[in-house]
Amino acid sequence: MKITYFWKPLLWLAIICYALFIPANDLPVKPLLKIPHFDKIVHFSLFFILCVFMFRPFKRLNFKYYFWAPFISVILASFLEMIQHSISISRNTDINDFLANVTGIFAAIIFFRNFVSEKKWEILF
Repeated sequence: MKITYFWKPLLWLAIICYALFIPANDLPVKPLLKIPHFDKIVHFSLFFILCVFMFRPFKRLNFKYYFWAPFISVILASFLEMIQHSISISRNTDINDFLANVTGIFAAIIFFRNFVSEKKWEILF
């Protein structure tokens, strides 16, 4: 079944939802988290990985993967950012988080095109 191609992005999406909806007071307090704008690095990374994981399934299905993977990633980034405050009362919608998400998605396009596509390790994604 073709949906099985998407097991990695779906699993990663579940991790993203957990990370975005966990109450703010349940987040760990570590020295690493005190880095200025560390949350933006996390948003960038979460959506970078999501988009990278989405390229291969769309490519295997012969879809326009350089369009669909980023497009769906941006839709998910905007939807999750908009509903974040509804799911968790201690979290809120932040345009800068969304911009970090989108920046991660665009970085994923560049990364996949230059370092993954048509390379032998593409099967890992």
